[in-house]
Amino acid sequence: MAYPRQFIYTTKKLPVLFIIHPALKDVVVHRHWHDDVELNYTLSDTIDDFMIENHHFQTTPGRILVVNSDEIHGVRSHQASADGHEPAALTLVFPMAYLQDCYASINQIKFDLNHPENFTADQQQAYRELQQLLNQLLGLFMAEQNELTILKIRALLMLLVMTMIEHFGRQKMFALPNSDDKQTRINAITDYIEQHYQEHLQIQDIAAAVHLSKEYLVRFFKANLDTTPYQYLAYVRCQKAQVALLHSEDTLTTIAINTGFGSLRAMDRTFQKYTHSSARNWRIKNQARQ
Repeated sequence: MAYPRQFIYTTKKLPVLFIIHPALKDVVVHRHWHDDVELNYTLSDTIDDFMIENHHFQTTPGRILVVNSDEIHGVRSHQASADGHEPAALTLVFPMAYLQDCYASINQIKFDLNHPENFTADQQQAYRELQQLLNQLLGLFMAEQNELTILKIRALLMLLVMTMIEHFGRQKMFALPNSDDKQTRINAITDYIEQHYQEHLQIQDIAAAVHLSKEYLVRFFKANLDTTPYQYLAYVRCQKAQVALLHSEDTLTTIAINTGFGSLRAMDRTFQKYTHSSARNWRIKNQARQ
């Protein structure tokens, strides 16, 4: 089975991407992969199904999950009681370039901390230390940020990485490259969408570009990515719009047009689906943290 690659960006002042989830009500993150290491920390709600490779996890407050580089993962959660009054979960995305600066041999290890039931006494203590570090990071990130706050966050991030490597890092087992035709085909489809997301794309345009019929493209995409080409296109446009909202002074309407939405209303519908916020509110909230 083949899945799309996700691209990660960081804030201007911090080397790691912080994502604070206000609620885990009707959350769907389609299966994808990326080069970077992702750490997820459940704070108040629960996650119904956090899928990493072939493992399915249901989390409760205090649970930490790590997605290693190139691992396929996705999330589905439908918490009827989630109200968004307090942070529900924290996601940290560590770019490989940052991890390599911290530890040159990072490509040779993977993190193994998703199964606390197998921990040694030493690892159990280290796990509690990680929880404390994550709580401290969240508190600093939510507070008014100045040069000293940024320095403290950077120091805690370094300590977090060191603890993970020392207590939960293990040698990777390298496998032979996979020449799966499905992966080649899905890469061609997602590459085309990511290169042409600004255009008024139709299913027939994508199908013609990868030499498939419209009907087969939709079936193939749904079977392998558990989503539709249009939903994936909206997801890509949302990511591109987030980058523009953070790093440009363009108006919301200009960004909507430049990222293929065509209108602010269409962009807001997609933002509500993936971020539970309007584009305007998302920009205000996230620019304040830079």
